[in-house]
Amino acid sequence: MLLRIAPEMFIDERFECVTVKEVHDEIVQTTKFKSKYPWTRDLKNKIKPLSVPQSKKDEIEHYFSTISALINYGIINKTTGRLFDLSFPDRKIAANTLVLGCKISSGDKDLVTFCRQEFPKEFNGAVSPLGIIIHWIEQGLIIWDDTKQKYLSDWSENREHPQPDKVKATFKKLTGRKYEGS
Repeated sequence: MLLRIAPEMFIDERFECVTVKEVHDEIVQTTKFKSKYPWTRDLKNKIKPLSVPQSKKDEIEHYFSTISALINYGIINKTTGRLFDLSFPDRKIAANTLVLGCKISSGDKDLVTFCRQEFPKEFNGAVSPLGIIIHWIEQGLIIWDDTKQKYLSDWSENREHPQPDKVKATFKKLTGRKYEGS
């Protein structure tokens, strides 16, 4: 959904956003994205996956293998008491995040909790999508307008993950508009 608000987010370094090949492929190829978010078709050329040097690729693969082994072994989420169940793309996101020192922006709380719980020293944290928007506004990268507000209201209609209350309050203070989602 952020891509709709800032189509340049993966190709303009000022936005400080990257994605991995697996997420790129999921957005571009899966039926879910094509039907739920038909506008992604028009932005395919804007979704550039991160280019990683070979030395880091080896380390990422090591982390991916470790993460997969942990998931297959059956690691308990200490917050929920249930087993973690991370998808293949989520495991790739975690491995890349841990090696490259990036923050995760995902509504998938299991992914963030897994990284925080199992790799506390390596994990650099998470930022909510609305938090990213706030950062972009503060940096002057986007100007909030009615069109962007409409895109944001689509988050609620598409049942996107809830945003933190503190971030919603900051958004309202910064834009003078209410966050429409949950």
